Amino acid sequence: MTLRHLREVDAPAPSQPLGTSHLPADGVGVDLGPLGYQERELLATGTAGEHRHRDGVREQTGEQPYVTRVLVRFPTARRFNGVVLAEPLHPDYDTASTWQTAHPWITDTGAAWVGITQDHRMAATMREAFDPQRYGELSIPAAGLRWDIVGGILAALRTPGRSALGELADQVRYVYLSGWSNTGSFCRVFLRDGFHQRHRLAGGAPAVDGYLIGISSGAAGDAGYPPLGDGSPVLPADDPRRVIGPADVPVFEVLSELESETHGPALREDSDAPNDRYRLYQVAGTSHDNPHLWTVLTNRTQFRRRGHDVSDRRINEQTSDARLDAVARAAYALLHRWAATGAVPPRAERFAFAGPGSTAGAQELVRDSRGNVRGGVRTPWVEAPVAAYRPHSTPVPGYCAPSPWAPMGTAEMVARMIGHAEPLPVAELRALYPTRQEYLDRYEAACARLTGQGLLLERDARQLLGAAHRRSLPHLAGEPASPAPHPHDRTARTAAAREKGTRP
Repeated sequence: MTLRHLREVDAPAPSQPLGTSHLPADGVGVDLGPLGYQERELLATGTAGEHRHRDGVREQTGEQPYVTRVLVRFPTARRFNGVVLAEPLHPDYDTASTWQTAHPWITDTGAAWVGITQDHRMAATMREAFDPQRYGELSIPAAGLRWDIVGGILAALRTPGRSALGELADQVRYVYLSGWSNTGSFCRVFLRDGFHQRHRLAGGAPAVDGYLIGISSGAAGDAGYPPLGDGSPVLPADDPRRVIGPADVPVFEVLSELESETHGPALREDSDAPNDRYRLYQVAGTSHDNPHLWTVLTNRTQFRRRGHDVSDRRINEQTSDARLDAVARAAYALLHRWAATGAVPPRAERFAFAGPGSTAGAQELVRDSRGNVRGGVRTPWVEAPVAAYRPHSTPVPGYCAPSPWAPMGTAEMVARMIGHAEPLPVAELRALYPTRQEYLDRYEAACARLTGQGLLLERDARQLLGAAHRRSLPHLAGEPASPAPHPHDRTARTAAAREKGTRP
């Protein structure tokens, strides 16, 4: 297993990388220029072991050559903080779910991001049906190669001449592997099936300094623990590898309500032990798919431009305004602090199960009288509720069709992963919040509690508070929305001060 060569993609001028950061004409993506960031795309060539399970044990069945692509976003050498957030790109249009979730934290702090194409089906699609000129060399001949492909590229990030970060290689200090949904499950397998140990630095230190496994239920069959390769069996439901065990680096799991419904058999206690640093954050009032992030990525738009039939996602219910990504960015900051400084992150209450549900393997979560979940990370939208937040929705006819490469197979399954909000009755809102200020005070207090715990960053607290000030309340229809708080107002100062451990 060897990464042999990296070189810039050589493509005609009009061609752009799949998943390029910004398509201004379409109003999607993130403009890197004002942020002081650049994007480059590389072809990586090497050999990787092909892996499968036999009788529950991982075995290598051979080694094959591969050519994949690596997409990189990075600041200037002077601004680079030495932190790299890396991810295996998602088989659904080769999307970058970690970038989608964490890009504000990445660019605010001066970190770099590395995305690695690892799915054999997407490599073939990019080569044959998306852009044959740009990606004609891509070749991942078998699914079981993905683990060593990603591991080899990660292990080389700190090696000048072999790093996807080029001249920044000798400044790399911390590499974190992260994924969401299918790629969160990739990270679980990489960690628990020996690839973390297999891919080390020259002196024996780990190539990956910490993991964040997002919206992946360890107990959810092959979705929670994907097979190692084609023809490899799904691990039994009671296999201990589905539960995060001791590791020499910190590991976070961040779950919405949806994955928590099936995660019960994979639950474990938090730990601060030196060789078992682990946290689970279950985020109240959230679901698997976050509509607020849909315009961050460009992949679906690019596939439409190429003539592919890419379905819009629309649900019958009122789309949720919950922001799992806000808590996730704080989790990334906490993970880095734990790995880099030893600062122990907070623990959070867990959800509780009310009993078996109607979906195979899922259990209902305990909810309050309004329908909002109890326990978990107590987000402001459930602590100062104007709606009941539900993790499942139904598709508008003709919408939510999955891509050919997506793990979910029907429009109903796609919509089931999108959360919705059921507005509270006007009479209940009137009783809860006789005035707008009472609502804002309660919302602000919830934000301040989270920033005090380190589970909400200052930037995200300001944005959530601004949205709360703009929100119209039906029982106060004649009362104008409040102006968003100024950064020097007491509301924003309180959030910032609590995060920094100072007085406002």
